[in-house]
Amino acid sequence: MPGPDLVALNASMIDRILGEPPDPIVDGGYARRVLRTRGRRSGLVRSTPIGVVGLDGGHYLVCPDTARDWAHNLAADPDCSIASRDDEQPATALPVPDDEAAPVVATYLSAMRDLPFAVRAFPVGPDATPDEIRPHLRTIRVLRLEPREAA
Repeated sequence: MPGPDLVALNASMIDRILGEPPDPIVDGGYARRVLRTRGRRSGLVRSTPIGVVGLDGGHYLVCPDTARDWAHNLAADPDCSIASRDDEQPATALPVPDDEAAPVVATYLSAMRDLPFAVRAFPVGPDATPDEIRPHLRTIRVLRLEPREAA
C-alpha cells in the first residue's frame, strides 16, 4: 500500500488532470489521464493518475512494476475507464506480446524524459531501444486500451 505522501501526491495529480483541458493523445507521445479500475479485493472504484501512450494508432498503459495495485486490479478485471476533464471513455486493458510492448515502452520513456521520477522507475533509461527493453518485459506490464461501450 502506498505511503501517505504518495496518496496525497496522486490525489493532487488527479485533481489537476480533471481540472485542466486535456492534451490529445498523439502518436509517439503521451497524455495525462485518470485510470479508473475496480479494486480486486474491495470492488470499489480506484483512480490513478497515468500517462496514456499513443503509438501506431493505439492507446497503451505502461506499468514499470507489475506489483502496482492498478496493474493487479486490471489483471483481475480488465474493464476500466480513462478520464479527463471533458470525457470518460470505457475501455478494456489487454496485455500485449513483447514485440508490441517493447516499442510502446521505448515511446513512453522517450516522451517522459523530462520527468525523471517517471523514468527512474524503469530498469532502462529514456534512450533505450526496443531490443534493450525486451529482456526487461517480465517486470514491465504494457496494456493496450480497447474501447468498449459504456455499461
